[in-house]
Amino acid sequence: MPAILGVRVDDQFIELSSPELDSFGKLFDIDSINLLLGKNGSGKTRFLVALARAITSPTDEGARIYFSKEERKPFSYRTPKEKSCAIYYSALPYRRKLKRRSGLIDASPTARNKNDASRLLRIGEVARDLGIDTKLTAYFGYSRNVYRSILIPRLHQETEIIDKDLKKLIHTYYNDTDSKELTSNRSTRFIDHEKEETLHEIEQLLDREIDYKLGSYERILFLTSLEYMHGRTREFDTPKAASAFLDYIGLIRANSSKYNFEDLEHIVERTRSALNNYAHPEDFYLDERTQHFQIDSVLGLEAIHRHETPIKIEWSNLSSGLQALVEQFSLIDEAVAQASQQGRSSVLLLIDEGDAYLHLDWQRKYISLLNKYLANVKKRHRLESLQLILATHSPLLAADIPSEFVTNLDSTTKTKSFAAPLEEVIAGSFESNSIGEFAASKINEVYKRAQKSKLTKEDRKLISAIGDPAIQAALSGATKE
Repeated sequence: MPAILGVRVDDQFIELSSPELDSFGKLFDIDSINLLLGKNGSGKTRFLVALARAITSPTDEGARIYFSKEERKPFSYRTPKEKSCAIYYSALPYRRKLKRRSGLIDASPTARNKNDASRLLRIGEVARDLGIDTKLTAYFGYSRNVYRSILIPRLHQETEIIDKDLKKLIHTYYNDTDSKELTSNRSTRFIDHEKEETLHEIEQLLDREIDYKLGSYERILFLTSLEYMHGRTREFDTPKAASAFLDYIGLIRANSSKYNFEDLEHIVERTRSALNNYAHPEDFYLDERTQHFQIDSVLGLEAIHRHETPIKIEWSNLSSGLQALVEQFSLIDEAVAQASQQGRSSVLLLIDEGDAYLHLDWQRKYISLLNKYLANVKKRHRLESLQLILATHSPLLAADIPSEFVTNLDSTTKTKSFAAPLEEVIAGSFESNSIGEFAASKINEVYKRAQKSKLTKEDRKLISAIGDPAIQAALSGATKE
């Protein structure tokens, strides 16, 4: 049974439970889900924050919360503070900071909880709860960046390149002068193609020389460590370490200090030690720049985390969007667990644009996944009530909920958005057009010229690029030519 029947902030009242809403039956797997729509700047965040504060402060009249009593008899808008809790989550980088209060938990991500080993394990549990086949996997390796941003620019600075072929290629790349390019009739695409071919030759030559001097496994270790140093410019002098490495393999004569090479060597040795203890290097595919191996124990995870190495530990089969979704769910789960441990059995979950940064396909699935996952969270933590208010400006989410459960901060008019075509949802719930403003303005300009039979070849090219067949046909038919 929902603990909260309705909430008011300023001039907006939202019913979370009523006879009309109850007539939909058991639509959601938790006690209630309500959507708060609005454009950026409409006050969605302020609305959620006001609700969160009202939960924790029964004397705060900035927002009113109406709590149910047994059998729907008289209700109260004074908080049953000892049992209720507000959990706020926002993925937005510039979110408001919430003051610590009893009964208020901020589940938003922080830098502190991103790389914690226990946090990583929790993400895996959530992923499996969502039915994702994932394994804890360690990755290490290097990209073309190690050549293009580190080794090749350093070779350009060195005066004594021993290998003649390498010296010639570096000269060709950096001294195929701009004047030649500017005076020729070659396209920039052709010039870029030539540059890329030269870079590719340099990369292949470096790979061959490093393999000859060190072997493939050592090449991967050294280049991975060098790229790792490049990402930590405050800790390491990567250009000097690169010169020391090129000197070490006999490609140049450099005056770099032995300490620069020792920095690189220490990282290589720590990485080698971790791999010997927790991986099987003999199973690596040394023709590939990136290697991976499965982490079989918590001990291995914690040991690798303790060492300063380029080894990254992630869950397999998680795209960046799915990773963000799983992390969000795990943080919310942890917050609910914290509330339950405090003896709070009624939770109002306030999610501020939880769909932000998600791919469109994940936005489409978001409410469905959230609904099912929160049902498991409620059961696992033995909550009496779990209710959700979700703020968004996504038309995909607006189309996923009946309008009776939707409050639009920009309009008092209810639009039947549930399962409606996306164009209608955008026009009705967001007072906007499904075409971007820039595209719309260009199309209008072309349309005016078409009516005057003054289409240019550029206009016709633009018409051919339009993805909507109806718009394309309308423009083509508008001309009087």
